[in-house]
Amino acid sequence: MQVRGYLSELGINKIPFKSWSDVDTNPFFSPNAQIVPQLDKFMDALRESGDSCGARVNVVASGVPVGWGEPVYGRLDADIAWAMMSINAVKGVEIGAGFGAIAQKGSEHGDEMAPQGFLSNNNGGVLGGISTGQDVTASLALKPTSSIRLPRRTIDTRGAPATIETTGRHDPCVGIRATPIAEAMLACVLMDHALRHRAQCADVTPPTKLENPRKIN
Repeated sequence: MQVRGYLSELGINKIPFKSWSDVDTNPFFSPNAQIVPQLDKFMDALRESGDSCGARVNVVASGVPVGWGEPVYGRLDADIAWAMMSINAVKGVEIGAGFGAIAQKGSEHGDEMAPQGFLSNNNGGVLGGISTGQDVTASLALKPTSSIRLPRRTIDTRGAPATIETTGRHDPCVGIRATPIAEAMLACVLMDHALRHRAQCADVTPPTKLENPRKIN
């Protein structure tokens, strides 16, 4: 099993996925090395302005066996969402197509099956709370850093109007560092489910044997 993540959005900058090999070659965990100079320039301008921005991190687990999770209590996708939301600054979690499913029709979103495996993976490798053998995919939205150098309205200890301005060293985007954290959190959840599955099912295996249960197109 392999768990990998990458930065897919930095503020208003969308990062097209190019290669996993690019992720470890830059401090942004960007899967596209060509866009790194643009991200550097964007962050320098943001830092000078005293403001901050949010980010999106995608994380993928491949090689996850079929059958991990439960249909109601202990759902695999629910445990992943719970774990990801426990990461500081995370304000949204998507599994698979996530909110993109709103605009999809049932004929588009449903993951059809063929003898060779699933034909799509809109459900992020989890159906009915149980792993399908496809890649487990999650996407995290991280909020902009709250501590910025720009004056912000607040109240004092007496409840009277006041302003606050944070000084010192603060990251203009905490989401840049979230990729390895998301990877570790997903790995922990999957390890928990591996142990639970072994304890409950022992050597029980699904009757359907596929050479490649993952996406085939």
